[in-house]
Amino acid sequence: MSAARPGLGTAGRILSPRVQLQALIVLAFLLGGGGVAYGLNNLAVQLFALLLLAANGPAVGRFAVHAPFFLRLLVLLTLALPLVQLVPLPPAIWQALPGREAVLASHMLAGLGDGQWAALSLDRSRTLTAFASLIVPATLIALGSTLSDADKRALAWTAVACGAAALVLGAVQLQGANTYGLLYPVDPGPNILYATFANRNSTGLFFVIGACLALTLADPARPRVLLAGGILAVLLLIGAILTQSRSSMVLTALPLALLLLRLIAFALRRGPRADRKVAAVGLFLALGGALTLGAIAYSAAQGGRVADAIVRFEDRRTDRPEMWEDTLYAAGQYWPAGSGAATFDEVFQLHESLEYVSPRKAGRAHSDWLEVTLESGIAGLVLAAGWLLFVLFSSWQHLRRGPWWPGVGAGMAGIAIAAQALIDYPLRNQTLLCMAGLLVVLLATRLREKAE
Repeated sequence: MSAARPGLGTAGRILSPRVQLQALIVLAFLLGGGGVAYGLNNLAVQLFALLLLAANGPAVGRFAVHAPFFLRLLVLLTLALPLVQLVPLPPAIWQALPGREAVLASHMLAGLGDGQWAALSLDRSRTLTAFASLIVPATLIALGSTLSDADKRALAWTAVACGAAALVLGAVQLQGANTYGLLYPVDPGPNILYATFANRNSTGLFFVIGACLALTLADPARPRVLLAGGILAVLLLIGAILTQSRSSMVLTALPLALLLLRLIAFALRRGPRADRKVAAVGLFLALGGALTLGAIAYSAAQGGRVADAIVRFEDRRTDRPEMWEDTLYAAGQYWPAGSGAATFDEVFQLHESLEYVSPRKAGRAHSDWLEVTLESGIAGLVLAAGWLLFVLFSSWQHLRRGPWWPGVGAGMAGIAIAAQALIDYPLRNQTLLCMAGLLVVLLATRLREKAE
């Protein structure tokens, strides 16, 4: 598999596709953690991604021709779904869709009559915004899939470095009890680590993804780099705990399982002294991990930030089950077509049970799986299941044939995203969408070689 030719023509390696995508990852990290409420930040990242697509047309063409068919199909259908939902439909069609009675009634009240054409989406501007959010991961997938394995590792190391930078920023924020250093106007307690996100669950997941990659990117032939990656992974997991995100704390079990899996692989290696050095590094990481867990347990017993994080598991007060129940009911009203991508906030209020109404507004379903079901119906569920199948199958392929550890780590990180999506909305900001695109690039490597 050959590396892609440098883009932007004359600047050689400085402006190579790898460097361009590294810049995109850093930009998404800096500006993309706030979600839909920060449209200008998101727009800057999306425009830069469009610039990269325009500057690397041949690479996009190679992806369209040589990428595995299933991956190309997933990318195409994912981009097409919100666009199809924007296409105006004749009244005989859209009025027959489930849940359109309120739309027809509003047209009549506005004096528009019943002969108006309308799109499947109940809020076209929101659905267009949803399509725009897909530009960044699509750019990473299309251009990143044409790179060499070494360049893909470089992209992943860039994401890990962003995780380390987020950890440093979070340490500064905590040092000041969150009185300075916050990038978004959240109202946190003094012991919650936000870093570059407006949602601590996203911060914690970002650290978990970084830990999975740090544990698997280092080449066993370079024990020092392997050791540095392991130490960084442990620090990122501590950062995930300091976010006090319960879902992220649970998900730290995945990189720990990944560490155990890699230690077992080290133990099974036989060969020259170099291999024994790698085994020694593995033993050191195992001891270091055990000591870190012991230190966390001691800190929790003595009180402080770790104790505050663990105590949150005792808090049973949550309105998520009520939101899930109402979302499931609302999804049934629009099944199987859905209400349109990103329209949850507009339609949920119509179907919220009176007994569950509270001063707080449910702007999200706090379950991306349910939210996709409401917004995109059976098509959205099939696409989500297709992506999950791609992650699981690709992870197994990477583990069975080699293994190629960056692909295994990317698969574990992808599983972490899917798991948190059960109770939160991880893929509703540009930073984590960018990370998801990067994981797909790492997962697709072996499949692309086979396809060629």
